[in-house]
Amino acid sequence: MQISQFINSPKTFLVVVALLAMVPAQVVARAGQSDSPLPPEVQSQLERAGHLLKSGKPQKASPIIESALNSANDIPKCLAVASFTESYGYPLMEARRRCMQKALSFCSSREDYILVALKSRHFEFFEVTRECINHLIQGATSVDDLLDLARKSQEVALNDVAHMAMEKAYTGVKSVPQALKFAYEVKSLGMDDLERKVVKDLVNDEDNALNLCLLLKNIEDLGMEDLNRYCLKKALDKAQAVEELKCIYEGSRRNRQNDIMQVAVYRAKKLELIQKIQHDQAEYARQLKDWQAGVQQDLSRQQADAEKNLDHGQTDKRFGSNNTPDNPASGF
Repeated sequence: MQISQFINSPKTFLVVVALLAMVPAQVVARAGQSDSPLPPEVQSQLERAGHLLKSGKPQKASPIIESALNSANDIPKCLAVASFTESYGYPLMEARRRCMQKALSFCSSREDYILVALKSRHFEFFEVTRECINHLIQGATSVDDLLDLARKSQEVALNDVAHMAMEKAYTGVKSVPQALKFAYEVKSLGMDDLERKVVKDLVNDEDNALNLCLLLKNIEDLGMEDLNRYCLKKALDKAQAVEELKCIYEGSRRNRQNDIMQVAVYRAKKLELIQKIQHDQAEYARQLKDWQAGVQQDLSRQQADAEKNLDHGQTDKRFGSNNTPDNPASGF
C-alpha cells in the first residue's frame, strides 16, 4: 500500500485520530505546527493567546481564541482549536465546548460523527457525544449498515455505540438463518450479552423437538454450554416420538450431558414398549373382530340351512313322499 493510500484510508484515519485523542496537547504542540490544519496567522494568534494566558490575562486571551474559532470552517480546524485550549484546563472549558459544538455542525458523514464523538468523549462533553451517537444510530437503517457502523465504532473504542448499533440491527432480523448469522457476528465483536440474548430467543421461539436438535448443531460452536443444555432440556420436554428422543440422545452425547442422555434412552425404550403393547392390542382386536365376523357368518349360514331344511320337512308332511296328498283312511 502506498503512503497516500494509507493516509487516505478512512479506517486508518479513524485509528490515528483515536490515538491522537489520548495524547496530551503539549506533546502534539512539541511535534511542531507544520501538520496543523490552521492557517499560519491563526496559529500566531493562538500562540499570542497562550502567552496571555500564561501571564494571567485570560480576559485578553478569550477574544483571540473566539476569533480563531470563528475562522474555523471545517472539523479539523475546530478540533485543532479545541486541542489548543486543552492544555489550559478548566478556565477554557466553555471555549472547548463551543469548538466541539461547532465541529458537530460540520459533520456530514459517519466518519465525521465518529471523530467528533471520540474527541468529545475525551474532553468529557458527553452531551455532544450523545448527539453524535444519536445521529449515527438514526442514520443507519439496514442491518448491513448497522453492522458496518458497529465495526467502525469498535475500531476506535466506541464500544457503546457499537453495542447500540447491534441492538438496533437485531430488530431487523426476521428469520432463524439471519439470527444465527447475527449471533456469530456479535460473538466476533465480543458482545456476549447480546449473543446470549439471540441464542436464548431462538430456543424460546421453537417448540418442535427435531428443530431444537437442529438448532443445537448450529449454536454448539458458540461455546455456551448452559444454553446448549437449555436447548436439550426443552427438546426433551417437547419430544413425543422415538425419532425425536434419538436425536436428543445424540445431541446430549455430543455435549456430554449424561443425565439428559439417560433420560432420553429411558423414555425412548418406554415409548417403544408402549407402542409395541398398543400394536399387539390393535392386532388382537383385529383378530378378535375377524373371528367374531367368521362366527357370525357360520351362525347365519347354519340358520339359513336350518330354515331351508324346516321348509322341506313341512312340504314332505303335506304331500307325502311322492309329493301327493295322503288319502284319508276309509275305515274299511
